[in-house]
Amino acid sequence: MSLRPVAARWFELLTTRDDLATAVETLARTGSVELESHSETDTRLNMPDLRDRMEEYNRLANRYQGFWPDVELDASTIPDRPARNMDKALAQLRAWARDAAPVIQDIETLHSERADLVLLEEMLAAYESDELDFGLIVHAGPVVSARIFVLPPDAVIKTLPPSLLVKRADSRAHLFMLAVGPVEDIGTLATDIPALKGRELAIPAWLHGSHLEAQTQVSARLIKLDQQVGQLHENLTLISTRHKLANALGTIRRMDWFISHVKSLPVSENFAWVTGWTSDLDGERINKALAHENIATIIHFPQAPRDSRAPMVMNNPWWAQPFELFARMLGTPAEDEVDPSRLLAVVAPVLFGYMFGDVGQGFVILLAGVLLRRRWPITKLLIANGFTAILFGFVFGSVFGSEEIIPALWVNPIDDPLPVLMVPLAGGVIILLLGLLLNAAESWWRKEFARWLLVEAAIVVLYLSLLISNFRPVALYGAGLALAWYLGGSVMLSPDSAGKTLLVAFGRLLESLFQLIINTISFVRVGAFALAHAGLSLAFYTMASATTSMALSVLILLLGNIIIILLEGLVVTIQTTRLILFEFFIRFLRGSGRMFHPLEAPDDTSNARRTM
Repeated sequence: MSLRPVAARWFELLTTRDDLATAVETLARTGSVELESHSETDTRLNMPDLRDRMEEYNRLANRYQGFWPDVELDASTIPDRPARNMDKALAQLRAWARDAAPVIQDIETLHSERADLVLLEEMLAAYESDELDFGLIVHAGPVVSARIFVLPPDAVIKTLPPSLLVKRADSRAHLFMLAVGPVEDIGTLATDIPALKGRELAIPAWLHGSHLEAQTQVSARLIKLDQQVGQLHENLTLISTRHKLANALGTIRRMDWFISHVKSLPVSENFAWVTGWTSDLDGERINKALAHENIATIIHFPQAPRDSRAPMVMNNPWWAQPFELFARMLGTPAEDEVDPSRLLAVVAPVLFGYMFGDVGQGFVILLAGVLLRRRWPITKLLIANGFTAILFGFVFGSVFGSEEIIPALWVNPIDDPLPVLMVPLAGGVIILLLGLLLNAAESWWRKEFARWLLVEAAIVVLYLSLLISNFRPVALYGAGLALAWYLGGSVMLSPDSAGKTLLVAFGRLLESLFQLIINTISFVRVGAFALAHAGLSLAFYTMASATTSMALSVLILLLGNIIIILLEGLVVTIQTTRLILFEFFIRFLRGSGRMFHPLEAPDDTSNARRTM
C-alpha cells in the first residue's frame, strides 16, 4: 500500500477541428483531465469570434429566455467546428425568434389584459354598492370622465379636488378608487397617483351593468383569455419544435462552456491539438470515453514538457477518497510527502466514534450518510463516523442516551471517567509517533534520511524516554543518551561554531518537546468530550424518566437526541478536524504540491424556465 500521491500524467491528443468541441467535452465528462496548452504553433482557435457570437445569443436570451421550453437541452451530435456550430445554432435561434415574435407579442398583450382583469375582479368583489351601471363609466365623456385607480392598501390621499365624486373599495391587497368628475380634475388626479405607488386600471369597453353583472363578464373574459393564451403556447411549442430550438440552445450552451473553460488551443487548418494532465494514469477511462463517442482522435502519453509542473493525484481506493478532504484543507501533498487519506480512514472515525459513542445516535448519523451521499459526497464521512459511534456505543453501553438497554463492554463513562480520559492520551501518543515516523519516511524520499537520523530521530527517542520514565524511571538514562545524540548530531550538521550551535539546538529542542507534550495532552479532550456526550445524554434521559406522562417522556427523549445529534455531532466533528490538522498533520504534511483541477463538464439541465 503506497502512501505517496502520484503525479498526474501528461497527455497529447490530436483531433480534427470539426471534432474539437466534442472531444474537449468528452474529456471533461471523464472528470480526469486538466487542460494546459503547450505547443510551438502560433495558430490559435479564435475565441473572440466565438464570444461575439455569444453576445448575440445573450441579446436574444434577454428578450426571449422566458419563452424557451423547460426541457433538458441536447447539443447537436453532428461534429463541426465551434464557430460553425455557433453559426448554425444562432441561425436556428434567429429563425425561431422571427416566427415566435408575433406569438410572444400576443401572449404578452393577453397577459397584460389578464393582469388588469384580475385586479378589476378583485375590486368588484370588494365593491358593495349595486346602484352603479358600469356601462355609464365606460362611456363617460366628453366633459365628465370616470376612471378607476389601484393603490397600495395603506395609501393616503390627503386632498382631492372638490368637483370629484370618489368611491373607495378596499381589499386585503389593494385600495381601489373610482373617481368621476371633470376631465381636467381627473387628469390632475391621474398625474398624482404614481407618486403614491398607484396606477390607473384599464376599464374594458364591453363592461356594463351592476357590479354583480360586471363580475360575471370579467370571469367569462378571464376564462377566454386563459384559453387563448394556452392556444398561443401550443403554437409556440410547434414553432420551437419546427426550428429545433432545444437542439440550438443546447449547442450554444455547450459552446458557452467551451469558451469559458478552453482559453485557447493550437489549431491548423484541419486539426487541433489538445494537451494537459490526466488523473487517469493508465489512460483507460479517456480512451473508452473517446471511443464511445466515435471521435476521430490520436492520443498518447509522452513525457511531460521540461518547463511544466505536474499536479498531484491522491490515488486512493473508494473507501479512503472521502478523507482526502482533510489533506486538502492544507493543500495538496507533493510527490515527496505522505498522502494520509488511508490512515485517516481509520484515525478520524475512531476519534469521532470515541467522543460520540452511542448505538442509536450513531445509527442515525450512519443512515444520514447513506441517504445524503449522492447529493452531497462529503456526507460519506458520516457513514464511517456513524459506524464507529455504534461500535463505541456498545463499548460504553449507550443507546439513545440510555445505559439500561445493553451492558457496557468496557466501562460506563459517567461511572468510571478516569480510564475514559487516559485511553485517548495513549492513543494520542500513538498518533503523534505515527506522524513522526511519516516524517522519517518523507526524509527518506527526499534523500535527507541521514539528517533525520542525526537530529529528528533523537527527538523521537527523547520523547518516548520521557513518557516511559513516568512508569520506569530508568528510562531517564535513555533520555540523557537521546539528548547527547541530538546535540551531537546538531553540531555535526551545522557549519557554525559548536557553542552557537548548541545554544540554538537546545532552544529548538525545548520548543519541539514542549510542543509534543502540549499536543499529547490535547488528546485528553477526546475523553472529555466522550464524558460530555454521556453526561448530556444522561441529563435528557433523567428528565424523561422523571415525568409521569409517557407522551412527555417520549417528546423529551426525541428532542434531546435531536439536540445531541446536531449539537454534539457538530462539536465532535470540529474537534476531530482540529486534532488531525494541528496535532497530527504538523508533524509531516506541508501541502506543497500542485492541486489537480479537473475540467468541469457542462451541465446537462437547462437554466431556462418559463415565467408565465
